[in-house]
Amino acid sequence: MPRTRATPPSQPPAGQPRHATMRAGAGTLAALALASLVLGGCAFSPSAPTITYDLGPSAGAAPGSTPLPRLRVAQTDGPSWLDGNGLYYRLHYAQAERLQPYATQRWVMSPVRLFDERLREAVASRGALTWYGDTAAPALKVDMLEFEQVFDSASASRAVIRVRATVFRSGLIGQKTFVAEQPAPTADGAGGVKALAAASDAIIAAILDWAATLPLQQ
Repeated sequence: MPRTRATPPSQPPAGQPRHATMRAGAGTLAALALASLVLGGCAFSPSAPTITYDLGPSAGAAPGSTPLPRLRVAQTDGPSWLDGNGLYYRLHYAQAERLQPYATQRWVMSPVRLFDERLREAVASRGALTWYGDTAAPALKVDMLEFEQVFDSASASRAVIRVRATVFRSGLIGQKTFVAEQPAPTADGAGGVKALAAASDAIIAAILDWAATLPLQQ
């Protein structure tokens, strides 16, 4: 009795050469790998310089901002992956679950510390920033939850910052979560930095506007 040969499961559809299917799959993987290399700043030359950034000059209080009473600021905290000085991005259109740092672009210090300094400057510009041991004054505590550049496509990205703000003295006065998003002017690390700086100023202003509505002087 003749033996029937089963068709291998990897055989391409009729009319399509096997090497064409393999080449298409390899091309998709290569495109994703190239996007990661370009965005990560992974130059083929080992001598690519490292570029460092901060959030730029403080924006100061906006005209018409409500003044704040004497206020102390607790140290801003964040997730452990923000303890270093990495500049993080996410390819939302291709690898939404993967958060990765640029290879040759860095913050001058932890972005949590940069945000903390920005927050204190903003408080000082709208009232009297006092030292943390002044327990007669209410305290503002910010916990950073997100601080990243999100790419919605290979040519478009935005800064995303999400924080939780808490105001307390002897007990809780108020707590609220804030989110700020800002389009990046360019789809690279430099554009991400500009967007994150603008989003930082926007979210800090929103926090202080909210704090000014709380019963801080009771």
